[in-house]
Amino acid sequence: MNPSQVNLSQIARLAGVGRVAVVNWRRRHGGLDATGGTEESPTFSREAAEQWLRALCRLPQTTPAEPATLTFEGGQTITVYAPDLRVPAPGNRYDRYEEFGGYIHAEGRDGIPWPQATVRIEAPGQTPYTVTDADVDISYATSTMQYLSLIWPPERRQLQATAPALAPAQTEEDR
Repeated sequence: MNPSQVNLSQIARLAGVGRVAVVNWRRRHGGLDATGGTEESPTFSREAAEQWLRALCRLPQTTPAEPATLTFEGGQTITVYAPDLRVPAPGNRYDRYEEFGGYIHAEGRDGIPWPQATVRIEAPGQTPYTVTDADVDISYATSTMQYLSLIWPPERRQLQATAPALAPAQTEEDR
């Protein structure tokens, strides 16, 4: 797919919602015309989709995030750009899974375990955590980047202790 084109699932990721929500917004509000694809799987101009989401106040205001590092069981390490961790809102009985997603270089996908993986996730500003048996999904975003999604029930995420700081060496004066 042309990087300047997006499908309904990619628009949903931009808005932080599911694909069905985008379909419903198009029915309810209109204003987003397909530029390609098929009736069942239309594509849209990325720029037009972002403008449409802004007009609906559905495009989250975010700043570019620093990349995250994923280390899979077995040792493969990859960098994830625009990382995003989503956890269910308290009391949301319909959303019982956590999801981590972001963009990876297409050539970096080789060796990623599939369909499930145990992975350590290190994202800036968060305590590193390990997820066991996360469902792995990789979808095409552009010819060089792909979207990696890891989904798991909350009980499979374990925070990892950070390395303890080394005690300062004693000097002659301290003795």
